[in-house]
Amino acid sequence: MSLHLSSDSNTRVSIHANELVARMGIVIFLWMIATIPWLLNINNLLEYFVTIFNPCAGNCLNLYQPEKWSELRWIIAAFLGLLSITPIINLQIWVFSKPGLTHSEQRMLRLVLLLAPVIFLIASYVTIAELLPRLYSIGHAVHSEYGFVTKYDAVSLIYFAMTLLWIQTLVVTSSAVMVCSGLTGNLDSSNANWWRLRVYGFTSLVSILSHYDRTTNGMMITLTTIFVVELISRPWTTKSPKYDVKLRRLFTEEGEIISNLELVCGCVNGPIPQAEQFLTIQDVCTNKLAHEDLIRIIGNLKPSIISVYCCNKYPVWDRLSSIYQGIEIIVNADDYAASEPTFDR
Repeated sequence: MSLHLSSDSNTRVSIHANELVARMGIVIFLWMIATIPWLLNINNLLEYFVTIFNPCAGNCLNLYQPEKWSELRWIIAAFLGLLSITPIINLQIWVFSKPGLTHSEQRMLRLVLLLAPVIFLIASYVTIAELLPRLYSIGHAVHSEYGFVTKYDAVSLIYFAMTLLWIQTLVVTSSAVMVCSGLTGNLDSSNANWWRLRVYGFTSLVSILSHYDRTTNGMMITLTTIFVVELISRPWTTKSPKYDVKLRRLFTEEGEIISNLELVCGCVNGPIPQAEQFLTIQDVCTNKLAHEDLIRIIGNLKPSIISVYCCNKYPVWDRLSSIYQGIEIIVNADDYAASEPTFDR
């Protein structure tokens, strides 16, 4: 279903595509520039990490895979270069996405772009500077107790740390999207699968492609990542929806089943039905946030007909009809007797 809100820019798809390509080109160029300083100082950086990861006081580190060491130099420099331009990336995402988002979606995106980098930096410091050195030391102590002559591969130590950092990147980003969507009211149990399909699908694709050379490990890492994100976002994916929406099913003369969303606005006094399938959204025609809630409901349920009661803002519903051209909108339907109770503001 094509959706074009009044707040959206009236621009052709090709122009949006050209803008996206241009912004991606700027990001890639700046990424390459930001990677150069890290690459020039990568030896000092790797020396520092090898020092803090070294689990023994003596000389127990060897380099068993020189080709992997060269690969790690480029990967780490590129990763740090990407982190260096995170503010620019977030700015490009915000400027490009903002015109096509509703108010609540804009708040969600702002939270994601602000919180995700901060949480990632904190988690990375704890993992790299505190957790991993202790884990390596504990493992070395266990080996020493068994009387082993310990020799460790420096590439394996660094590679494991990089893998952990990349998993943290996926977990923090995906969790931030899910949690911030829940905090801003965009995610609940009624549309949780819609969010899962998109967030988990993208995360799985990136994770599997990142570990294409290690099929078994890549699949396990992907499943673990999704499991952790699901646990973090569980309070919002199981949260009851803001509105209890029930569609009325009808048969047409041709025997086709259609669904009717019966909506009470209440901006004016008038006869209203008293039945549980009616959805009441106070002042939906004038309240911007309530209108966005309605758009979200329509997008999730896709009713065939929308029957609106107690509302006199006909131009609002005319604009909504132009957005959802496949949905029939009937304002102030007179299916009910005038003796029924009225809506008192």
